[in-house]
Amino acid sequence: MVTEVAPGLHRMALPLGIHGVETVSAYLLAGGDGRDTLVDCGIAAAATPDGDPGPDGTAALEEALLACGSGLERIERLVVTHAHIDHFGLAGEVVRRSGGQLLMHRSTELDLAKYADPEEAVDRRELMLADHGLYGPELTESSRGLCDWLPVMPSIGRPSTLLDGGERIVVGDRSWEVVHTPGHSPGHICLWSATDRLLCSGDHLLQVVSPPVTFERGFETDPMGSYLESLERVGTLAPDLVLPGHGAPFRDGARRAASISRNKLRRLTQIREMVEARERTATELTAELFPTAMTAAQRHFAMAEILAYLAHHEVRGVLARGRRPDGVFVWRASEV
Repeated sequence: MVTEVAPGLHRMALPLGIHGVETVSAYLLAGGDGRDTLVDCGIAAAATPDGDPGPDGTAALEEALLACGSGLERIERLVVTHAHIDHFGLAGEVVRRSGGQLLMHRSTELDLAKYADPEEAVDRRELMLADHGLYGPELTESSRGLCDWLPVMPSIGRPSTLLDGGERIVVGDRSWEVVHTPGHSPGHICLWSATDRLLCSGDHLLQVVSPPVTFERGFETDPMGSYLESLERVGTLAPDLVLPGHGAPFRDGARRAASISRNKLRRLTQIREMVEARERTATELTAELFPTAMTAAQRHFAMAEILAYLAHHEVRGVLARGRRPDGVFVWRASEV
């Protein structure tokens, strides 16, 4: 599905169909001179009923670009909001076929390293979850979610330009500022057009769900703190129209940022009070907060976000962790 959401700016809802997520939204910024900019690119998903995605998997993207009056040959640059596969999977193919530049934040190297050595990334995740009390088949299944995505990424895109935040990208009559918004991913960025108050938000702001903030060993020490600061930064911009990475565009970005922040802060308080009442492992907290049956992917997201909440409290000296005799981390109120 392709819709023009602002003059010279099209949303392309590209198929996903993995882990219950139907589509990812990519955006085509028309340059007006045959040099367009693509924001995110989706995965190697089939566009035809017979399930044939084409030799390089770009069929769905090519069809959407054509509906926008563009094509891969017109892509001057691809800007990836963050290096999660649903937003990044076709980046290597887009760059190869278009000859365009690939722009990503320099902290996306943390995610790119996972794709370069997925088994090492799975082992690291498995060790982390085991340290916090997950065992058996649930541990194995929850650790290997990355492998579900790898078949839809034909190649690993390598950025030609590394961003830090603050850069300006001019496309046609619009100037977009790169806003670094870590939390959902260390290298997450948004694109901000101050003239018409448009925000390409990636997964930083979503309308229907609160974006997951997951703790990954070896990444940020306090991703929840980074996310809350990023929400405040974007709320101050007060976007009139938000162009999210999933779902349709929506109005009043400041209101949505404040709502997500309140939800995260409420959960922070709830987890602190639970641990202060009785010491718990992260696995025990997950079972209490999410008592219904979950898929392996859902269990990983839930547990990793709980670890992000716990890390936020640990960094501030509110909660502390120690090892039980079996080696599992247990969380308790700080004695300081």
